[in-house]
Amino acid sequence: MNPKEFYKILRKYRLGEASQEEIDFLDAYYNLFEVEENVLDGMQDEAKSQLKDAIKAGLSEQIAAEERKSSSKVIWMKKWLIAASVLLFTGVASYLFFKQSGSIETGNPKVKLAKVEIKPGGNKAVLTLADGSSIILNDKEDGLITQDAGAEIVKTKDGQIVYHTKQANQSAAINMISTPRGGQYQLTLADGTQVWLNASSSIKFPTVFTGAERKVEITGEAYFEVAKNIHKPFKVVSAHQVIEVLGTHFNINTYDDESADKTTLLEGSVRVHKLNMQGKEENISAVLKPGQQAVLANNAKSFKVSAADEEAAIAWKNGYFKFNRDNIQTIMRQVSRWYNVDVEYRGKISEDLFVGKINRSENVTEVLRILELSKINTTIKGNKIIITN
Repeated sequence: MNPKEFYKILRKYRLGEASQEEIDFLDAYYNLFEVEENVLDGMQDEAKSQLKDAIKAGLSEQIAAEERKSSSKVIWMKKWLIAASVLLFTGVASYLFFKQSGSIETGNPKVKLAKVEIKPGGNKAVLTLADGSSIILNDKEDGLITQDAGAEIVKTKDGQIVYHTKQANQSAAINMISTPRGGQYQLTLADGTQVWLNASSSIKFPTVFTGAERKVEITGEAYFEVAKNIHKPFKVVSAHQVIEVLGTHFNINTYDDESADKTTLLEGSVRVHKLNMQGKEENISAVLKPGQQAVLANNAKSFKVSAADEEAAIAWKNGYFKFNRDNIQTIMRQVSRWYNVDVEYRGKISEDLFVGKINRSENVTEVLRILELSKINTTIKGNKIIITN
């Protein structure tokens, strides 16, 4: 939607001639103050309401003046879009979706619904013990699940797995927890380190940490809050890199189908080492400070370190998607993992970049509805989403 069309809707609204769809669109636009918890923190409900009313009145009064100032009109529109880009897409706010260009699209959602709604993922994982036996964790009740190499493995009331060391100097066994598509899980290792696993991910770890270091191996995506121990560095090993920490909070995205491995540091300090094809450390590394992200692109010779979008990096861990100038393929890879669906593209793939948020507890049709509003056609056939532009 260009500025001229936007002003047209505002004029119709002021004159009482707006359609229900246009009214819904404007309501969602102004309701950004209600749906984003970081916007206008601390403001009372009455004050918010008065501010929204003032914005509506002010915009209506400015329409005529803005249309006579073509150069300032575009600038004003862009500023308004920037202010609204923090919008959380839930409820009525699902009518909005932003493209890289700063335009907004409206329209009747045309998502072709499946007979059986595709629901979001949940806490699902499989624990593989040292002897190769497997335990489906989502089927287990709270309490003691089993013991392995002297360690007690307990499922808590909030659904996470915790390892308790029963005796000092016990020998370690290697366990693994893996999540399927449509699954996530949280665990606490024997040293107190907390780990969140995203969908299609795994972590291999000892039941107790012995020796001079603590080392785990991961695939997919995981968020760590590492228990501090200056005498035992903590190492996270993936296919292309090793992350070395003492005690810190960080996220690592290392999915095989992504174009790069991304390590995002939220607290503390980490050093990231590049691995060669044989899994050996190369003389290539990067030290991160809080708020930085190290990107190791496929076949790259070094890390690219830059300021991180911390919120986007751990949005999955906090229960929502956040798109920050992401293309349709990046969005749909996240959708595929969380909703356990396949994605097929037909025809030319849209080159638009998208910005927005949506709760991961929504059914898949709510995510697709947002894409539809930006003229991305989606069809659900069984367990497959077909994307056409």
